[in-house]
Amino acid sequence: MPIRFLSGIFLLGLVSGCALMQPKQVAAKPELMPIAQPLGPARRIVQQINAVWADREESLLAVLELDAQHIAMAGLSDSGLSLFNLTYDGSTVVSDRSPLLPESVNPEFIITDLQLVYWPIAMLEKNLPAEWRLEAGQNKRFLYVGGKKQVEIHYLSADPVWPKVVELVNFRYHYRLQIKTISYDLIPE
Repeated sequence: MPIRFLSGIFLLGLVSGCALMQPKQVAAKPELMPIAQPLGPARRIVQQINAVWADREESLLAVLELDAQHIAMAGLSDSGLSLFNLTYDGSTVVSDRSPLLPESVNPEFIITDLQLVYWPIAMLEKNLPAEWRLEAGQNKRFLYVGGKKQVEIHYLSADPVWPKVVELVNFRYHYRLQIKTISYDLIPE
């Protein structure tokens, strides 16, 4: 075969291959609130978390273990199947996820949402970008980004240590979390 013919086939293959590799339109990756440092005392918490979007609802059981050095979280389906595991040592997040976990559910978002609900505001503010601001009202918390309210939290049960029933509304990413603490146990250190 003539070289010109082979180089023409190669060029045609290269062009068609590049056409297949054109970048897809990808939605902007959601901006994650920085994960705060682990917080003591050592405890194990089991929570039922229902996430509601306009078009669907997901539910999971979250088992959270934390102390002043680390955070560990496992997400389980209602039937007990493992959906994800996440650990955080104050500097590095390590996570794995099951193919059963919907793509729209990000374990790191779950951790930051739980921190937004339960961590002391002064501790969270240390990590927030300059344009982010937290405020607290009676049985409520608010997160503002660039002066616009992004998240609103309602504490539906009064408990100064760990409120048992909480609702988080994320206006920025259009979802609502209903969090119910099933058990809260201190762990001997």
